[in-house]
Amino acid sequence: MEKTWYASPPGRFALGLQTNLLQTSLAAWPRRGKSLLEINCGNGLFLPLLWECGFDVTGTELVPGLRAQALENAGPRAHVEAAADDHLPFDDNAFDWVVLHVQAATPEGLAASAREALRVAAGGLAVTFWNSASLPHILHRMGRGKMPWPGPAHNWWRVWRMLKRLKAGRLTSQSTLAGPLCTWRRQCAAAACNASLQTLPLGAWSVIRLDLAPRKPVTPLPLRLGRRRLRQPEPALEFGHKNALGHSSHTNRKTA
Repeated sequence: MEKTWYASPPGRFALGLQTNLLQTSLAAWPRRGKSLLEINCGNGLFLPLLWECGFDVTGTELVPGLRAQALENAGPRAHVEAAADDHLPFDDNAFDWVVLHVQAATPEGLAASAREALRVAAGGLAVTFWNSASLPHILHRMGRGKMPWPGPAHNWWRVWRMLKRLKAGRLTSQSTLAGPLCTWRRQCAAAACNASLQTLPLGAWSVIRLDLAPRKPVTPLPLRLGRRRLRQPEPALEFGHKNALGHSSHTNRKTA
């Protein structure tokens, strides 16, 4: 589906705007000497772009046919490994940045893949997805046209709230392709309405970027308690010397 759709005129038009949006969304991330993991890289359409941006790129793709195409498109510029988006074979914080292209069809699958992507991200996570709350998708469902929708769609507001509940950092978002699907052609007179990047969730394809908050160092317990709350040392009690002598002399006086 992916290769066939992106080979069509609407697919080629959309890919150009998606590439522009992804590059703009990741512009705030430092890239010199930084590693980036692209999850669900498909046939590797974005791998050359990410490498040209300066990242050390690794891609993951579960489908063998797409993975072979990704290896061919990336060449020596990126590594491509087999992995499911909800079970990645990497350590915690293994990559500076992570890009997750949502392929899950259900909210539960989306949440599982987002948590796994966040686990391996040390600095930030960007989630890309088709927006079911956008005007193009709504018109597509109402019209029931013959042209297929490019992939699984998720409501932008639900994705935003799901990432917000993680409480991991600051969220920003942009979208593109705000016009109906029939305008996704360069020859269309209304094609220009798709080119602008929207901060509101109006476009059919969205990127939500999560910049992770710096991890706070753990403060030792005595420093957090403070001096006044610390228990003062108590003098040791001595037995068999003063107390014993005092008791003995008192007993002798009483006897005398």
